[in-house]
Amino acid sequence: MNFLNHFRGYYRLAASDFLSNYATTVAATTIKLWLVNSLLAGVQESSKYLTIYLMLSAISELITGLFSGTVAEHYGVLHTTISVCLLRMGAGIGVIVVIVWSQPSAHTYANLLFWIVSLLVMFTTACDTFYFPAISSFVNRITESKKLTRVLSLLRFSSLMGTLIGPAVAGLAGSTQLYIPILLTETLALLLTVVLIWRISKTTGYRHIYENTSSTLPELFTNWCQGIKTFTANRTYRLLFPFAVVEAVANSGLGFAIIFYFTTQLHDIQSYGWYLSALSAGYAISYLIAPQCSHIFSFAQLLTASHILITVCLCSLAVTRIGVIAVFWGFLFAFSQAIISPAFQSIFIQSVDQSLVAQVMSVFISVVAAIGAISYPAWDWMYTVTGNNATVLVICASGLHGFLVLLCAFLYPQLKSIRTA
Repeated sequence: MNFLNHFRGYYRLAASDFLSNYATTVAATTIKLWLVNSLLAGVQESSKYLTIYLMLSAISELITGLFSGTVAEHYGVLHTTISVCLLRMGAGIGVIVVIVWSQPSAHTYANLLFWIVSLLVMFTTACDTFYFPAISSFVNRITESKKLTRVLSLLRFSSLMGTLIGPAVAGLAGSTQLYIPILLTETLALLLTVVLIWRISKTTGYRHIYENTSSTLPELFTNWCQGIKTFTANRTYRLLFPFAVVEAVANSGLGFAIIFYFTTQLHDIQSYGWYLSALSAGYAISYLIAPQCSHIFSFAQLLTASHILITVCLCSLAVTRIGVIAVFWGFLFAFSQAIISPAFQSIFIQSVDQSLVAQVMSVFISVVAAIGAISYPAWDWMYTVTGNNATVLVICASGLHGFLVLLCAFLYPQLKSIRTA
């Protein structure tokens, strides 16, 4: 009862967060499965289409992320939150129309339909990128300061449930070809999100305030460049940057390979959805115990152990031929990857003056995301060269983490000097 009392009055907020995350993950997974198993099935060089699709999504997120927070504050966080949900609904309906149109003549217009869907997904990705800082600021403004930590914990839990259920439902769409009904659940979820957020704004007395910020695009670019100077001058950032870059490239390879691995190697589309859900579960459980691990082990020990475990998990995943076991290895992979994340983030925040954190993190996130995005063509080339063998790509991703294990050993004296709070 104490738990319920802490969160009384915030259930609408938690429900809206669950629905928004469900909508995002169910749509993203369903569209990828539709592309691979329906629109591009039998199309020559279908992997190149998926490469373009993933690159466009990553680029959209990268560019929008540079100014989404500033724009949301400028136009009002409530206005931004509701607007992007409605825009996502419109784009989602557009995707449904494309799928309906494609059913009688998918291969005849495959190229045109692919580009229409890709542009719609770029748009929804941009909307998702606007949504996160806007809803975060909105929550901060309507929540009492003494309840903020508990409310944020509740929202993390509810968003996790959305990312757990969304891919699992999408896997059902892929295995039963029920793409349209599943995508309609995204539309319904977003509509309910808008209703809940509007109700919250009324019951809390929140009023839209136009926030006139003087930030312009040139000023944002100048701040970004100053962040680069701070980044390159910091010894800790220079030491950890290679780890972030190599991991971003490996993650891009996995994002590209895993869908082909489940659909063409294991022939188990349903398990692909469960795999994505297992990733969310692994991350969540690992995040819970990561702070305790940071107190027991040094950062260098955690970093080394994390990459050793990831290498083992990915190698095991690559040789697995049973969907359920592959899901299990995916869970352990996510668990091993997330165990170092809180300590990694803490070090990045502590290594510069508080006033420079946002500036430097913007640089770090955008540069690493850009490197991950431009690595997709290399993974597609490797996929083609190996005769469309997704297993080889998973092994290559594990090899990159194996390289990071060697890098940990080589840089261990320097890594030992890094301390977390």
